[in-house]
Amino acid sequence: MSLFRYRVESEAVEIHASAEAVWEVLTDVGKYGEWNPFTTRVDTDFRIGSKVELQVRLGPLNLRQQERILQVDPPRLLAWGMTMGHCLLLSARREQRIQPVSGSRCRYVTTDELSGLLTLKVALLFGRAIRNGFNAMALALKERAESVPGE
Repeated sequence: MSLFRYRVESEAVEIHASAEAVWEVLTDVGKYGEWNPFTTRVDTDFRIGSKVELQVRLGPLNLRQQERILQVDPPRLLAWGMTMGHCLLLSARREQRIQPVSGSRCRYVTTDELSGLLTLKVALLFGRAIRNGFNAMALALKERAESVPGE
């Protein structure tokens, strides 16, 4: 970690379901509240540049965030991000990656790249909670995708 750059990454989770099945769970944002312990609500249309309204459980805090869709590459990559004030203050890019291992297995990992003057403060205050949330979400995604009939 540098003063102005920080990367938070979940542990890679192997999922016994196809990348397409995991993508379906990941993009069915209307059901996030049923399975996702970290991001309990998401509203977006997945168009590049469109808003992403998030409800995030960060340790004991429930936060509302607004971000923008940056990249959508089904069934491998979903990315959104935000800039607080000016990009020199704080920027973040969240990536959720699905890597096929075989036709019926894949690997999931999520990262958040932070940069800007507030990076160190955010990392110190929230870094561990973000990583814990990412890991909880990854395990919940695995459980949800593996429970889909036919997978």
